[in-house]
Amino acid sequence: MSINNEQIARISKALGDPIRLHILQIIRAGYSELNMTPPTTCCSGGVCVCDIQEQLNMTQSKVSYHLKELKNAHLISETKSGKWNFYKLNQTTFKEYLEKVNLLYKDTPSLQGND
Repeated sequence: MSINNEQIARISKALGDPIRLHILQIIRAGYSELNMTPPTTCCSGGVCVCDIQEQLNMTQSKVSYHLKELKNAHLISETKSGKWNFYKLNQTTFKEYLEKVNLLYKDTPSLQGND
């Protein structure tokens, strides 16, 4: 997937919300760092929406809204296992996003310490 300017804007908007950043941190940490056990055996590296909800102490509808925004930006992927939904980071999107932003702004004088 090659990221275009529209996708850069969508990803940037998704990353601009503190709740979504916290969700990404929870997913990145995974069960080993969260000291939690998944509700069922599933995919490797995924965190169940129920545990994200518990970590954030938020309603399921609010967490689902933020997960939908992250999915629409292709920052996370979803795997279903029975009644459980697990989310994991889409490393490819993060890598391509960072590379594209770097290419767009790497020679910008104000970013080189010449404010």
